[in-house]
Amino acid sequence: MVRASVAMAVYNGEKYLREQLDSIVCQLGSDDELVISYDRSDDGTLDIIEGYAASDGRVRVVMNPSSGITGNFENALGHCLGEYIFISDQDDVWAEDKIEKVMECFSATGADMVVHNGVHTDEDLNPVTDSFFEIYPIVDRGLVKNIIMARVSGCTTAFTRRIRDLIVPIPRIQDYDHWNLCIAQAAGKVAYLDEELILHRLHSQNATMPDGQRRPLKTIIRSRWGLITNLIKRSRQAKRA
Repeated sequence: MVRASVAMAVYNGEKYLREQLDSIVCQLGSDDELVISYDRSDDGTLDIIEGYAASDGRVRVVMNPSSGITGNFENALGHCLGEYIFISDQDDVWAEDKIEKVMECFSATGADMVVHNGVHTDEDLNPVTDSFFEIYPIVDRGLVKNIIMARVSGCTTAFTRRIRDLIVPIPRIQDYDHWNLCIAQAAGKVAYLDEELILHRLHSQNATMPDGQRRPLKTIIRSRWGLITNLIKRSRQAKRA
């Protein structure tokens, strides 16, 4: 039985990919796995991930049948076999004890999702902000408030397979990670771990809005409306199941 799965989505990630993979693979136990969903790229990403898979049986590469970040993560999640599933970006660096610390939190709290702390860095991994929990105050917020104003990075989350089964398929709304948090809050217990377990690299090619910039108001409203309507639909589907 697979204990923990790491779900990673990759696309044109060769510049930082090896550093992230190395920070994850060294933490995997013999009953863990790293599932990498590959979106067709123009660089050497595929060669890199196939090299890791060839040398380590715990690493699996799956091809993304669609395109885009949400579909890519959905594909990775759908192939995970673990009882606990970690989300991973392609360009960060994990703390050397991240998996251990998060698994301890699951055990101690009985949570369905764990959200841990982290820090934004520049391209060279120099911290450029305060910690996530200081700049994005989501700890102990209820579902309604998080629907309205949550700011969570998927790369700081892990959840049970039961929650994964409620998350997928992921609706094509603006923020898939926001969706994941709200599903976990609606259907289970979320624990917050105040340890900085990730260096979240900011650079010109990633999706995080830099320097505190916000999306246009129309985009935010459309995203929140999509989130609410899809949560209602998913709730109704779960009740009929």
